[in-house]
Amino acid sequence: MEPLLRLQRILPELTPELLRAAQWVERHPVEVSLWSMRRQAQALSVAPATMLRLARAAGYDSYDRFRAPFQQALHRNDDTMASRAQSLQGSRAAEQQTQALGQQQEAAVESVLRLNPAGSLDACAKSILAAPKVGFLGAGASFACAFQMHYAYQLMCGNGVLLNRAADVLVELETGLESGGVLLVISQAPYVKAVVNSVRSAVERGTTVVALTDSVLSPIAQGAKHVLLFDPHTGKQPMASFFHSLVGPVTVAEHLLARIAAQGGKTVVERLAQLESSFRRQEIYWQEGDVAVTNPP
Repeated sequence: MEPLLRLQRILPELTPELLRAAQWVERHPVEVSLWSMRRQAQALSVAPATMLRLARAAGYDSYDRFRAPFQQALHRNDDTMASRAQSLQGSRAAEQQTQALGQQQEAAVESVLRLNPAGSLDACAKSILAAPKVGFLGAGASFACAFQMHYAYQLMCGNGVLLNRAADVLVELETGLESGGVLLVISQAPYVKAVVNSVRSAVERGTTVVALTDSVLSPIAQGAKHVLLFDPHTGKQPMASFFHSLVGPVTVAEHLLARIAAQGGKTVVERLAQLESSFRRQEIYWQEGDVAVTNPP
């Protein structure tokens, strides 16, 4: 959504009071669309003028213009998987649907390049390489991305652990992540509550958190040492599929893995060479000329 994207860009420039207002807006889109500016200010315990200053800081000349996109999103009734699937079964031709999805996927990749300077990726890679243990956490669809990151990271470093549940995080905080470890978390809206709570526990214990997420105002970004971003929003266009895309988080993950490899030095190169040699000895991968083995009748 455009107002949230604008807030992301100016977040470092906001005063503490405006930052608190921006975080409230991110977490309460329905209230922004339905409540008066005065009532929103009361919920935040700030003056109504604070909300107006926030809107103007984001480039809007009035609060009504600032919250108009929130109202439009509420009225579109396109925020459920069922309604989006129903829309896909409508009148649009398959070619149009494919083109729309492809454009949104391209935009997600572009957003990763735009939102994450090389310096941010390198700083994150250095923190990970310096850690004695690295935990990878994602829930729902984000678990697939966490699994991919953990697999590729293990090839390079070998000190990663894949966390399947929030309970795993608490165990690891007691046995390694707390003492100089890194918790890498992948999440986008709607945020799984157990993941948010796990991140908060890690931050409270002093664990370094790396957040791969869709907004600097995301609850998993709060307290994170490193935040790498992707933009899943599609502007005025409805989501082109029934399910949110993983192109953004996967793209961020692949860029970060590449920077870890680039900065890993001789240790990473030697480990990869040893693994590849082992794979060849064990004939892990099929090669041309191999005879296919079929089950007997």
